[in-house]
Amino acid sequence: MLSCKKNEALEKTSDNEVFSKTASEEIDAYFLIATANISKAIISKSQIAQQKCQEGKIKKLSSEIETNQNELLHEIARMANQKLIIIINTDEKETNNDLYSLIDATKADFDKAYIDLIIESISDQIELLRSITRETNDTDIIKLSIKYLPTQYRFLDAAKAIKKDHDFLNSNNVIYKP
Repeated sequence: MLSCKKNEALEKTSDNEVFSKTASEEIDAYFLIATANISKAIISKSQIAQQKCQEGKIKKLSSEIETNQNELLHEIARMANQKLIIIINTDEKETNNDLYSLIDATKADFDKAYIDLIIESISDQIELLRSITRETNDTDIIKLSIKYLPTQYRFLDAAKAIKKDHDFLNSNNVIYKP
């Protein structure tokens, strides 16, 4: 009976006690979870690309992207652990659809499919990194974003250049019949 009264007292604590979160902490938690999920998806796509792609430039880029994303994911996991945040998969259905589309792509279509997906994913990640620098006061998160943004822009530019070259090559292989 006495222990029940103690539990009841804990349940009645005010909202500004130890376990309450501020809006800033919720934004930071969302950022860490979202960034980790994007990184995991990019890693998976890049691993598939290293196995299936035809072009050496794409294999090299996908390997560099995978290494970078693993480093970012490691830093995010460390930061999340320090902040007692559990990283959960939030967008599993879309990620799986992207992976299935890559796995199912024919050899002729794979390179283009991968480049299109990686451009989209890295663009999303850049937007997330940029937005968190405006919305947080957490210096560790800001430093993380500033550290990884230039590399993500470099990967985005490299992927766009490959796409442009790839599109140019494909347009030159079209045979026009009068």
